[in-house]
Amino acid sequence: MAEFDLIKVKNIQHKMIRMLKNKGKYGGAHTETIHLKNCVPKHLRGEKIVLFAIDDLFKKEILINKKSTGTDHCSLNPRKIKEIEEIEQD
Repeated sequence: MAEFDLIKVKNIQHKMIRMLKNKGKYGGAHTETIHLKNCVPKHLRGEKIVLFAIDDLFKKEILINKKSTGTDHCSLNPRKIKEIEEIEQD
């Protein structure tokens, strides 16, 4: 696995979480996982660091996965509010 700058990963995750919070995507309200890439700068959208940041949020269970209409959807885990706020404050 490639090594990524943790500060860049945290910045990307911060933007993703902010987007989901602003749209109210908690628990039952979800969006396509691919839309998480829309909140990062265009030059990063195809980069592996973005996929790493998304996978890391799933591993930490900050994002929860929902299979819907054949595509992957995700939302913020309402049980991880404390962790979500910690990422936002960093």
